[in-house]
Amino acid sequence: MKISYELNPPKIVRGKQFDADHLRADIQVMVERALQLSDLAWGLHLTDSVLGVPRLSSITAAELIQKALGSKPMILSCSLRSRDRNFTSLCQAVSDAILADIDSILILLGDEPANMPGSSGLRPSEAVAMLKKERYDNKIKLDLSFPASTRDCSPKVIQKKLDARPYSFVTQSISSLSDLGQIVDMAKPHGIKVTAVIMVPSEKNRQSASIIGLDWSDYEKNVADFVRQAALIADRVLLTSPNSFKSGLDLLRQLK
Repeated sequence: MKISYELNPPKIVRGKQFDADHLRADIQVMVERALQLSDLAWGLHLTDSVLGVPRLSSITAAELIQKALGSKPMILSCSLRSRDRNFTSLCQAVSDAILADIDSILILLGDEPANMPGSSGLRPSEAVAMLKKERYDNKIKLDLSFPASTRDCSPKVIQKKLDARPYSFVTQSISSLSDLGQIVDMAKPHGIKVTAVIMVPSEKNRQSASIIGLDWSDYEKNVADFVRQAALIADRVLLTSPNSFKSGLDLLRQLK
């Protein structure tokens, strides 16, 4: 099974001001977690400022992890928020990722920052189409986010995502294998792969699930089997456990 695990780079500011020593300490925690995951997961995915809270660049985080891993083989991927970037800055970030030997970039809109509303206006589908026009996809996989169900997206938006021809659709956290199957059936004729995102059910993750409207009741009692079945339907699985690293590790150990 190709199972990746999602890691959030550390917040740049803790409290009310920047503290480089705190940031370095948090980076070390992130790197240590990556080393623990290296024997359990096929790959790691680094997020980009979840909920609009500024965090260490996903690409910088991936480079630091790559250095720590040394010769250990592990696939690294990163998210990039289009909301925060114009096309010039997006090209810079993707070029950095290529030079860092990152396997794939997930381009998503991202949540609006609470303290500084606004957006560049660059939509993820448009960004992927523009990057492909300039042949960035010859050197790195360009992925797009996709809802957990085709019902959660208008036909017009779905068509734009299909027309962009990303390497892969990366779903939001799924709760239904039948919904996942429908996404795969829709994407496959267009040569688009699918990565199924699954949130690890735990008490510490319950609030995160509630915020996105995720109901994990259908799989929480046998999550390992749910992951295995999802891996048979989709091309890859990406596990997320935003508030409980221990729960994520425990699940990966069950899947080995």
